[in-house]
Amino acid sequence: MQNSSTSRTKQSLLTRTLGVAVDSQTYKNLLYLLLRFPLGIAYLTVFVTGLALGVSLVPLLVGIPILAGVLAVAGYVGVVEATLLRRVLGRDVSWSTVDPNETPMVPYLKQAATDPTNYLLLILAFVSFVTGNALFIALVMWFALSVSFLTAPAIYRIDGVQFFNFQGSIDLGVVTVNEQQLVINTLPEALLVSLIGIVLTVVGLHLVNLTARVYADVTESLLSSSG
Repeated sequence: MQNSSTSRTKQSLLTRTLGVAVDSQTYKNLLYLLLRFPLGIAYLTVFVTGLALGVSLVPLLVGIPILAGVLAVAGYVGVVEATLLRRVLGRDVSWSTVDPNETPMVPYLKQAATDPTNYLLLILAFVSFVTGNALFIALVMWFALSVSFLTAPAIYRIDGVQFFNFQGSIDLGVVTVNEQQLVINTLPEALLVSLIGIVLTVVGLHLVNLTARVYADVTESLLSSSG
C-alpha cells in the first residue's frame, strides 16, 4: 500500500514537472509575456511624446490641458491590461474609464489630472516598457538555446553549425566569463546536449508560468485596489 502511494506521488510529481509542456495555459502565459514587448513600445511612444509636447508647451498654457489629456489616456492602460488578463489568462478583472463623450471637457480633464490612479497607470506603462524589453530578450535567448540543444542529434554533423560560441568576456564582478565555445563531434555528445535541452526547455516553461503569474498578480492587484 505504501509502495503504491509512493508510486502515485512520484508519478504526480513527474506529471507536474513535464506536463507543463503540454498545458495550454503555459502557452497563454508565454503569449502574455511576449505581448509585453509591443505594448511597452506603444506605451513609451504615446506617453513620452505626449509628456514632451505638454511640458514644452506649458509656458504657453497649452501644455496644461495636453498633460491632463496624457493622464486621461493613461486611464486606458488599465483597460488594455484588464482585457489582457481577462482574455489571455482568464482572470476575472474589469476596468472602465470616464467616457469623455458624457462629461464636459474641462471637468473631464480636471478629473483625469487629479485622479491618483492615472499616475499609477502611467508608471505601470513605463515599467511595462522596461520589463517588456527584458522579457523579450530573455525569451528569445532561451528559445534559441533550447531549440539548438534539442535538435543537436539531427544537426550536429552539418558544417558550420555552432551551438554556443561566445567571443570576448563578461565581467560579473566576482567572476569573469571568457570566450567559450561548445563543439559537438559525436552522437553521444549530441544526445547529451539534447537531454540538457529538454531540461532547459522544461525549466524555462516553469519560469514562464511563474513570471506570468507574478506579473499578472501585481497588475491585477493594482487594478483591483484602484478600481
